[in-house]
Amino acid sequence: MKRIHVGPILLLFFLFSTLSVSAQVTAIRAGHMIDVEAGRSIDNQIILVEDGLITALGSGIRIPSGAEIIDLSGSYVLPGLIDAHTHLAMTEMPGADINDYGTYYYTTLLEPTAFRAIQGVAQARSLLESGFTWVRDVGNNALYADVALRRAVEGGWIPGPNIISSGIIIAPFGGQFQMQPEKPDLGNPEYIYADTEDEIRLAVRKNIHYGATVIKLVTDNQPYIYSVEDIAAAVDEAGDVGIKVAAHASSDEGIRRATLGGVVSIEHGTRPTDETLRLMKERGTVLVGTDFPATRNGEVRHAALVDRIRRAYEIGTPMAFGSDVEYYREGWTRGELTLEFLDSYTDANLPDEYILKMFTVFAADLLGVNSGVLKEGLAADIVAVDDNPLDNINAIRGVHFVMKDGRVYKQDGRFEWETPRILNNPRRKPQRR
Repeated sequence: MKRIHVGPILLLFFLFSTLSVSAQVTAIRAGHMIDVEAGRSIDNQIILVEDGLITALGSGIRIPSGAEIIDLSGSYVLPGLIDAHTHLAMTEMPGADINDYGTYYYTTLLEPTAFRAIQGVAQARSLLESGFTWVRDVGNNALYADVALRRAVEGGWIPGPNIISSGIIIAPFGGQFQMQPEKPDLGNPEYIYADTEDEIRLAVRKNIHYGATVIKLVTDNQPYIYSVEDIAAAVDEAGDVGIKVAAHASSDEGIRRATLGGVVSIEHGTRPTDETLRLMKERGTVLVGTDFPATRNGEVRHAALVDRIRRAYEIGTPMAFGSDVEYYREGWTRGELTLEFLDSYTDANLPDEYILKMFTVFAADLLGVNSGVLKEGLAADIVAVDDNPLDNINAIRGVHFVMKDGRVYKQDGRFEWETPRILNNPRRKPQRR
């Protein structure tokens, strides 16, 4: 009988199998790479990307044979942008007949979760197209539409930024609405009303059970304000599973209590005293100011926000960018509206370098994600613009290239999306720390 030597055959099979599953290497030729931490532009860099991560970068990097090469030699390359406060499934439409007359109460009554999730699909794509590779969605998404969106993005069903999702906002009775006694439940499902420490802990557990990856509290939209102990209970309960708590707070007392209670960030933070801003600095509590431009806020309110931005910057209160965009303007995309908030920071005369950090590394640190900086081992969340944002921060309004987790979504100004044939199972993103 003729013997068959299987050793060489198995070796060849192993080699071909290894080659077939090896990840594609992408090499980006970056004419100018922005080091956001150092606030400098470095010329003629090579960035190697594999398995969704940056594996090497520098001027002397050898491009592997067979690598896909992306030529951005005429562009400024920087980390993907981050919005730390948005509402993907919330869109106030124009027109008195369908508008909320200055609130979003009617939206919650007229638009079911399914419709708002579909709106969120469009808003998510728009933000990714404008260069946002991470967002933190902080509520007002009906019955967990934000969690569904996050899972759809993670699973590859739809294009969008990676999402940190809060689920349903936890608040004292009434939430952000003025209720009437004949219909006390009309605030649901926008809010979980919780008025004792036990109720707050249960609300935190419910949100986490249904998929929240951050907890959002409303502290001071009613005459009754959460106590420091109330807030600390939420922080303790969420912290048991490594989840952070963000607090909606506008009044000085609400901001102070939330800071002492241990939240990671103050959302809005409209009217803090300098003393409270210094307390936030001392505790490392991040101000996510949602500083609406004058076109939305009006000149008087805008001037007050600009003053608060200046004071926070001069005191050294940590800040990260968050938009709170939940409105619609004819002819504008959600991404374009979000970038209009740059006007508030330039009106406050913040340095371009600092503003860029608010949109990248500062926001990434707040979210706790492996993004926000172009560095070996971090996610390949990379965008490109024509001009240097360190010289003119408005350059980031013109993102023409977007890569998220190593996949190109926009190139030469054209958004590229093809529904994959094999969809991934949703998974939680790796954390920076």
